[in-house]
Amino acid sequence: MDAIEIFYACYGVALALAFAKVLAGAARLISHRKTIRIGWATPLLMLLLLCDVASAVTSAWRNLGVADVGVRLVLASLLAAGAYYVTASLVVPEDLAEGADLDAWFHDNKRFMAGGLLAANLLGFEVVQSLIKGPGEMLAGRWTGFSGVMNLVFYALVLVLMVVRNRVTELVMLATLNAIYVLVLLVF
Repeated sequence: MDAIEIFYACYGVALALAFAKVLAGAARLISHRKTIRIGWATPLLMLLLLCDVASAVTSAWRNLGVADVGVRLVLASLLAAGAYYVTASLVVPEDLAEGADLDAWFHDNKRFMAGGLLAANLLGFEVVQSLIKGPGEMLAGRWTGFSGVMNLVFYALVLVLMVVRNRVTELVMLATLNAIYVLVLLVF
């Protein structure tokens, strides 16, 4: 194995840990479903995180063999994976007390979760792509045409999700973010 393969293996493991953390949270929710109120926000965020982590894995796979391993690339990538993991760790509270309301949990902690999602995307996609391809090529590839519109909408919705106080609007933001992934999967 050369340096790039070792790096991507480590990065892949870090992303897989975040993915597994979301799935472990889903299993905990299923096992506690009769004593807690799951609601919609947490499952929508879980789905969004799973799609986003899968997108990060796909992006890394496309860059395998193109990137030169350096400290900045390794640090940005591992910080992105770490942001995914921290976010995944916050999705389901550690203490699922009887009667817990996960929509209330989401509402009270969404700034950290949406902020982690934002940090992971900025680091994992924008910074890493800029380090691999250079800022000009990254901007041309990610921020023009349909891709640019989708990126702009995605980041805007995550920012709005961080600050909005209305629970229905939160659900609309989460559903829209998930719909963007479905749209992107159908187009690309």
